[in-house]
Amino acid sequence: MIALSTLVILAALAAVPLAWLVPNGRGIDAVALLGLAVLGAISPQSAAWMGAATLLVPLGMRLAERAGRKGMFAALWTLALLVAFTAAQLTPGVVWIGAAFFTLRQIHVLGDWWMGRLPAPGVAAMLRYQLFLPALFVGPVHRIQNFERQCTRRRWEPAQVLAGAERVLLGAFCAEVIGNALLVQCRAGLRDLLKTVDPFLQDWALSACDWIALFFTFAGMTAIALGLAAMMGITLEENFNRPWRARNLLDFWQRWHISLTSWVQDYVYRPVMALTRSALAGLAAAMLAIGLWHEISFYYVLWSIWQSLGIVLNRLAAPALALIPETPRRALAPLAILGWLSLARPVIARLLELLP
Repeated sequence: MIALSTLVILAALAAVPLAWLVPNGRGIDAVALLGLAVLGAISPQSAAWMGAATLLVPLGMRLAERAGRKGMFAALWTLALLVAFTAAQLTPGVVWIGAAFFTLRQIHVLGDWWMGRLPAPGVAAMLRYQLFLPALFVGPVHRIQNFERQCTRRRWEPAQVLAGAERVLLGAFCAEVIGNALLVQCRAGLRDLLKTVDPFLQDWALSACDWIALFFTFAGMTAIALGLAAMMGITLEENFNRPWRARNLLDFWQRWHISLTSWVQDYVYRPVMALTRSALAGLAAAMLAIGLWHEISFYYVLWSIWQSLGIVLNRLAAPALALIPETPRRALAPLAILGWLSLARPVIARLLELLP
């Protein structure tokens, strides 16, 4: 069976001519409708939820504005989104496509509308934004303001289309050849090599290998999405900025899955810090949101604590680290970051084994 991601990518590739051939500037609307159809074929429950929510939000915004109940509507609908997202994650045997990205995009629109930074979008604008086919499966968590500007300004430029196609090919090579082939073989060889090593160290090494494979797979899939969007005349937000060149753990998280960390910074970290007057509380809430976005489980609760602890320790050690010469510090930083990230899995696994 063809992987779901491959089906979405092939459908998005087929949608490129649609984006340019549909008249009256409605090409992206047609791509969104095709996205809903593809979603319905793969996961009818996802299509029903996302389609209904996308239609209801603009209408609810208009009614809330007339009734002077913007805050109440934004709060209640955000709660409904979070409940639905939690139910989607905890429902066994049901395939949910794009629910995590969809939820964050909806909350972004609600939050910016409530704060007065965004007028209530129309139904068509929400449909093309939420159901844009290239970003349906792997994101990024792009913002509606930038997306609408891209939709109105897009022009046929062969150079952009060719650059997008080149990025699709490069992303496919990173994801499939490096991430899903070469590094899988390397992991298997590493596991055989470490059979006689202490299980904790073995788990740590394999976890580090998995982080590297995750980067190539996820960054590659994101590059495919961005390339397909570029072929349609849309420039989406970047998601990775050389994360393994980061100077420290905080710098790493600002370079890794940028659209998610940017969203968390705007809608979790800053509100919590403003409410509590505590940067530590904001950090803990932000990392918890990132962890639970991946999976609602006790493992990811502990994972978020581990990542927060790493950032705090890095801040405390900054004066001592500054004494190390620049060249070796820059060379050792990626290894230290990878070591801390990969150490989370064996440590948390042992902690969970101790629980009743």
